Amino acid sequence: MNLVAAVEELVTQAVALDRLPDEVTDHIGLVFADCVGAMAAGARTDEIAALAADPVLRLGGTPTPEAGIRTLTARRRYGDPATVAWLNGTAGTFLELDEGFRPTGHPAIHVVAAALAMAERTGAPGTDLAAAVAAGYEVAARLFECFALPAAMHPHGHFGALGAATAVARLTGADPVALVRIAATQPLLTGWDACYEGATARNTWSGHANRVGVLALALHRAGFTGSLASHLSVVAPYAARPAVLAEPVTARGLRIRRNYFKLHSACALNHSALDAFTRAWEGLRTKDPAAVEAIEVTTVTANLRIDRLPAHNALSTRFSLPYALAAAALTGGTGPESFTWRPEVADYAGRVTVRADPAMDARWPASAPARVVVRTAAEIVEATVDNPRGHHADPVTRAVLRDKFTGLLGAPHAPCFDRLADLREVADCAALALPYDEV
Repeated sequence: MNLVAAVEELVTQAVALDRLPDEVTDHIGLVFADCVGAMAAGARTDEIAALAADPVLRLGGTPTPEAGIRTLTARRRYGDPATVAWLNGTAGTFLELDEGFRPTGHPAIHVVAAALAMAERTGAPGTDLAAAVAAGYEVAARLFECFALPAAMHPHGHFGALGAATAVARLTGADPVALVRIAATQPLLTGWDACYEGATARNTWSGHANRVGVLALALHRAGFTGSLASHLSVVAPYAARPAVLAEPVTARGLRIRRNYFKLHSACALNHSALDAFTRAWEGLRTKDPAAVEAIEVTTVTANLRIDRLPAHNALSTRFSLPYALAAAALTGGTGPESFTWRPEVADYAGRVTVRADPAMDARWPASAPARVVVRTAAEIVEATVDNPRGHHADPVTRAVLRDKFTGLLGAPHAPCFDRLADLREVADCAALALPYDEV
């Protein structure tokens, strides 16, 4: 297959999608609101607050905890759309709560910040923003699906930029292939070790993709050209599923309908085991963490990449399956606060063992099974899940996503979630900034 031609045709078809069915737009609205919640919560971290206030960026504003769900917008007082998209895209990965798509990748966080920045700047209606997110998501998700990257290479930051450029083209009427070629000429070299070490500059990878998507428009207008072949030729040896690029793009078959939402503040590879552990824990007669002698996890091989103990920081803990289960046992939760590094949790993680099961591997990526056995001196309880709650095979309701949003940002902001999710009701996306200013 000619990968370049296939991607160019995919981009063209994705941008050409016109009116989406209401149920598709409504699902995209949930993805959008969930992403904004992750970005807004991430904007409360010290690093993002400091970035927003840094005079080098000249943003002229800063998200504050008192402002509730304020994220930086593309409006004039907050700086140019490319920088705003970069900062929001970066904030969205800080807590590992951004949605994703299997077999790998997080398309929305690579696309939504760029699409939001441009939609606010152009005053596009919410339906156009939804169509742009759908188009960008489709391109990014299929690229994530097509390529089985080398084991050391992390999926953030490169393929997603092509999705961001697609979304920007859909909103502005620019030549989508030209923008995607430019975006493809600016890839990142990303590695999983940054996650394991806890190098928080890693969080900028998704920000980079959003920034590149916006800058592709400016570069195109200025006369720059790009090369899709320069990117795809490098990754061509890893094209494990090239046929997915050639599938027709249809409104009812969009990849965004097959996404997953994250309910645990950790790498998605933890989630099936966390759900299975929760079920097993509920089955114990005596729920005393000190009584637990062992926690045994059986899962798919893909999840073994996080069978490791963390470095002493909150990013690294989110990429440790033993630490995640230990945190759930000792803190009673899996929210952002549970993944602050604690020596007692790291010590408890030594009770967790992880192994792969070839029978489970045969069901990947449609399922990501995990079985957890909790052993005490008095009892043995086990539980198995096929997919974590929030995966499209085990979906969550709008109410659950609203609860996630308010759990991160505060109960008074439930109406803000609904305003963000109801994109069909938005006449001008510049108005999407209003909830941030009102609270």
